[in-house]
Amino acid sequence: MWIDAKPKGGMQTLTAFAFNVEGQSIHSPTPIAHEQTRVKNVVAEGQSYQVALNCQPEQLVAGRDIKMTFDIKDANGKPISNLEPLMAAGGHCVIIDADGREFLHVHPAEEVHDVGSWRGGPSVSFLANFPKPGLYRAWGQFQHEGRLLTSEFTFEVAK
Repeated sequence: MWIDAKPKGGMQTLTAFAFNVEGQSIHSPTPIAHEQTRVKNVVAEGQSYQVALNCQPEQLVAGRDIKMTFDIKDANGKPISNLEPLMAAGGHCVIIDADGREFLHVHPAEEVHDVGSWRGGPSVSFLANFPKPGLYRAWGQFQHEGRLLTSEFTFEVAK
């Protein structure tokens, strides 16, 4: 279990805890694989969205800064430009490697200064640096009209 906290104006702190859970698993783990698509259809509380993930540079390389941009549109392809703050940020992105040993929680490159009036989108960018090569899964999470919108992407990071 990871706990991540960043007080306003403070430094981000990440703490990991390991513990054993007894009993039978309620599901079977599904292996992750690199996905060719970087566009997903997502349903959040009955509302459909299209979420695209664009990375700069396109070739993801361990140890280098990567700009990950989530582009959010409605089901008809109209860009969403009224995202709401989610936990005092324009979105959140959690990234975990295939073996569950690497955990990244990155906040948007643009900070939310006035939670009460901020509206963002259709693009939300994050800066990430992958510590080692391998498969990773990223979850981007955003809020639109009170709905929590989560989209996941799996990709390979090169050496």
